[in-house]
Amino acid sequence: VVQGQGCTFAISPDMRSVPAAGADGTVSVTAGAGCAWTTASNASWITIASGASGSGNGDVGYKVAATTGPARSGSLTIAGRTFTVNQGADCTISLSASSATAAPGGGDGTFDVRTAAGCAWTAAANASWLTITAGASGNGNGTVRYAAAANSGPQRTGTIAAGGQTFTVRQDAGCSFSLSSPSQNVGSIGGN
Repeated sequence: VVQGQGCTFAISPDMRSVPAAGADGTVSVTAGAGCAWTTASNASWITIASGASGSGNGDVGYKVAATTGPARSGSLTIAGRTFTVNQGADCTISLSASSATAAPGGGDGTFDVRTAAGCAWTAAANASWLTITAGASGNGNGTVRYAAAANSGPQRTGTIAAGGQTFTVRQDAGCSFSLSSPSQNVGSIGGN
């Protein structure tokens, strides 16, 4: 009589959430004595530190690499069971410039948003005389285009918020002056 093996396997835990900075961890494998099992990673950023194979009860050690992008999910296959890793996002955003100067007559300008692929962002003007003409939202690197209206008053400052960063636009004064009369005649005895 030849009887096939009756091995059953269980893992604990079967899921973990880790921060963007990465983490190390361990998964416990429960199996009958003599029951062999293996571990395989299904994501390049999750590596097997120990327990690539085993027999009976055992542990699997793993390492999750840090990320500078959006949230992601990967898994290990351990003894035929799936261990899922969910990693949080680290979408660092920077701007190509922090400020610009606009002429009194108005005009257009641009600045770049720099971040990892898959990281979403939006841009919005915080002054009525500034308008976003292109790039009000994006994913990964992108360019924001804006227009400044003509200024007929004193110097003014407005901002554009993009991906949690602030871009400042300073516009020179557009004041103009005139006199009600260019001249006046005064009699020989004087007067006001």
